Amino acid sequence: MSRRGRRPTAEERALWDAVAGAWNRRAETAPPPAPPKPVSLARPPSATEETAEAPRAAPVILRPQGRSEPPVSLPRPRPAPPSGLDRATEARLRKGRRAPDARIDLHGMTALAAHRALSAFLFESRAAGRRCVLVITGKGGFGEGAPGVLRRETPFWLETPPLSEIVVNVTPAHPRHGGGGALYVYLKRAR
Repeated sequence: MSRRGRRPTAEERALWDAVAGAWNRRAETAPPPAPPKPVSLARPPSATEETAEAPRAAPVILRPQGRSEPPVSLPRPRPAPPSGLDRATEARLRKGRRAPDARIDLHGMTALAAHRALSAFLFESRAAGRRCVLVITGKGGFGEGAPGVLRRETPFWLETPPLSEIVVNVTPAHPRHGGGGALYVYLKRAR
C-alpha cells in the first residue's frame, strides 16, 4: 500500500506557479543560441607564444581589514520536541504517570471493524474533551517478530486523514498500560 505525501498548501502552490511562470517567460524571451565558432585548421599556438602574447594579471589577495575578533558563540535555542507535546506531558507519558482518559480494546476485531471503531472512538473522545486515550491493539502475530495486523495498521490509520487532523501525538504505552501492545493517542483540543 503506497502512502501519499502531504498536499501543498495554497501558499506553496502560489509560490510554485510564480517560479514556473518566471521560468517559462525566461525560456520564451531567451535569445537564440549563438552559432558555433568556425573551426580553424591553422596550427594552434605553442605554450611559449601564448605566454608572450597575454601577460598574466597579478593574483589578488583579500585580507580582512582591522583587527580580527573571534566569532561570537550564541546560545542555540532549544528545539521544540518533534512530538507536538510539551516536555512535561511527554515525560509523564513516557514514565506512565499520565493515566489515559479513556481506552478502547481492538482485540478480536477485523481490520475494517477496528478502523471504524477507532475512528468513532477518537471523534467521540475529542468531542467529550478527552485529551489522552489508550488504544489497545495487542501484540498479535503468529510468526517470530511478526506484528499483528492491528498493531501494524493502527499507526498508519492515525497518521492519515481524517484521524491525523485530530491527533497530536502517538506514543507507545508504558508497560503498566499495555506496553508494546498499546498506544497513547494524544488528541487536539475540541473547539
